[in-house]
Amino acid sequence: MSEITHHADYRQALESIKQRIQTSQTRAVLAVNAELLNLYWDIGRQLDAWQRERTWGSAVVEQMALDLRATYPGMKGFSRTSLFAMRQFYAFFSPQSEVVPQPVGQMPWGHVRTLLAKIKSVDVVLLYAQACSENGWSRTVLEWQIEQRFHERAGGEMMNDKTGINERAL
Repeated sequence: MSEITHHADYRQALESIKQRIQTSQTRAVLAVNAELLNLYWDIGRQLDAWQRERTWGSAVVEQMALDLRATYPGMKGFSRTSLFAMRQFYAFFSPQSEVVPQPVGQMPWGHVRTLLAKIKSVDVVLLYAQACSENGWSRTVLEWQIEQRFHERAGGEMMNDKTGINERAL
């Protein structure tokens, strides 16, 4: 250990740099995640449009999954199930938003899929997305919060069973 490491100024400078590195890593992960969600939104939008305008049905999703996996064999996330989830993602939010809603864009895809599977209301999903962002919830914690009906405690009387939780998914 060199003598410089004993100086308080050095230790303080080192901590500052380590904190900056950690902040940059976190920001990079968030930027990549946001870009992926934008990609999934766009794929969902295209699939939704093709199915509506060209009446291609679910066959287009199945064929798209096969072709994408053949083109990108090492990439995950382009299975038939994932593509249907992307279409659901777009269809769920698009009546109220032209882009991925900001709090949702800060969440991992697994969190988004959990919310779409368990909650029927866009407003309730946005409430959970905001809480996830603010509190750094893991998917397990998110699922637990849904089961414990966090939205009722956080959102008050405006959230009710008709607009909130999909009981069959719990």
